[in-house]
Amino acid sequence: MIELRRPAQYCLGDGFIHEETASLWEPWMREADRVLEDERLVEAVYQALLQRRPKSRTRGRLGVPAEIVLRMLLLKHIRNWSFEETVRETRANLVYREFTRIGARKVPDER
Repeated sequence: MIELRRPAQYCLGDGFIHEETASLWEPWMREADRVLEDERLVEAVYQALLQRRPKSRTRGRLGVPAEIVLRMLLLKHIRNWSFEETVRETRANLVYREFTRIGARKVPDER
């Protein structure tokens, strides 16, 4: 199953991450965050994810929400990283976790 956005329920560590990283964002991240709030962009990624398998909308385990996919792809291309580098760097960096809206949850990987 694919979600448009992650549910609004926060993990325990999300508040701590937000407080500590709010002033550490780079200028491009703030501008990108504003642009990525556009529902049409997230909806386009959501629709593309639904095309991967015939019953992606209703069956199977929960996939990575479209909003997180979009933000991780942007980070990957801005930094010119491979997918593996993007996962590793996002896992280790609280600022990237906050930007991608992963927070204290597990960083998506190839599994």
